[in-house]
Amino acid sequence: MNKRNKISNYIFIALFLILLLIPAAGFDRAQIIDSKTENRRMTTWPGFYPDGSKNTVYEYYVQDRVAFREPVAALYGNVIYHVFGEFTEDLHMYGKDGEIFPANKEYIAAYQHLATDEELIDDLAGWLSRTKVYLDGQGIPFVFMMGLDKKTVCSNAMPDSIRVDESRDSIPQYLSKRLDEESVPYVIPVEEFRSTMQEGRIYNRIYDTAHWNADGAYLGMQLLNDRIRQLETDAGRQDVLPAMKKSWFKVKTKEYPLENCFLDIREEVLIHKLKKKFKNALTQEEGLLEQVPYMEGVYLQHFISEKAKSNQTLLIFGDSFIRERTDYLMPQYHDIYSVGRQNYKYLQTYVETWHPDVVVFEVAERAFVDDLYNYTELSGIVYP
Repeated sequence: MNKRNKISNYIFIALFLILLLIPAAGFDRAQIIDSKTENRRMTTWPGFYPDGSKNTVYEYYVQDRVAFREPVAALYGNVIYHVFGEFTEDLHMYGKDGEIFPANKEYIAAYQHLATDEELIDDLAGWLSRTKVYLDGQGIPFVFMMGLDKKTVCSNAMPDSIRVDESRDSIPQYLSKRLDEESVPYVIPVEEFRSTMQEGRIYNRIYDTAHWNADGAYLGMQLLNDRIRQLETDAGRQDVLPAMKKSWFKVKTKEYPLENCFLDIREEVLIHKLKKKFKNALTQEEGLLEQVPYMEGVYLQHFISEKAKSNQTLLIFGDSFIRERTDYLMPQYHDIYSVGRQNYKYLQTYVETWHPDVVVFEVAERAFVDDLYNYTELSGIVYP
């Protein structure tokens, strides 16, 4: 072998070693790494286990932390999306006509009517019934509301490959039956939303597909308001809530990207902005925490609107469907106590402390395959 060939071989070996060493040199040893591209927390170091019981974990740990993993995963995700129109992460999926839906397995099972837990719903319906009886005794209207999933209202846009077992009840169907049997007033507006979808949008096509959009929130709050007005009228109350008006809001649009996704997918989104004359509401959380018990880490808020159309006080238990939509309620109520629905077991204490004129309990549909299973005390809660 001549000298030139030897030099070439040395250069090749050196380059090969460099290529091997670069990923190792850029190895990320941070304790916690959250990947935006893959939408997950990367494997953490499990500790030393010489017995080999963690060898598979070690393998994942090395794969997750080699240099350039994030940009390579992003490149792969972009290629798959732009060539095949599919997501490499498991949070989103395409339906028909460019509609994006959540893609987790629980969401899909609920769409297929395979996740209707009748025992859980029976427990909830029983507690709602007992709560209504208690509040009836106080002369306080009580309404249950469900924040509907996009899949339930826009079922005709879901992929045809996902089959639905029509012989079973969906979660909204079974819950509606049980609330009718228990005579609990409710707003589960599947048909109202589907009817409106023929003329406009209730859910965005791309942005925040887990929640209703501005028009959906307005319609949901309007239906809730109408139900409360009906109950107040039936009870012969003189201070019936005013009807909601769109003239209370300014309408504008703003562009937002698909949330929890590294791909640059955007949509012009409708926004309702409450007019300034109603915007003198205050949030007073610190004082509330000294008044009542509450679940740690769950929101607890008090809004005061001096220019409201009534002097009524609303106590609302809810989640993300309604927490950010308090603006829709401010023109009607002088006081709004907004608390996380996880505080359900303190309902009687809140009623006795704040003396509300109306109580609403709102639950997102997806909670029935998620955190409602943590409500282990529903069947045991009774009112003296």
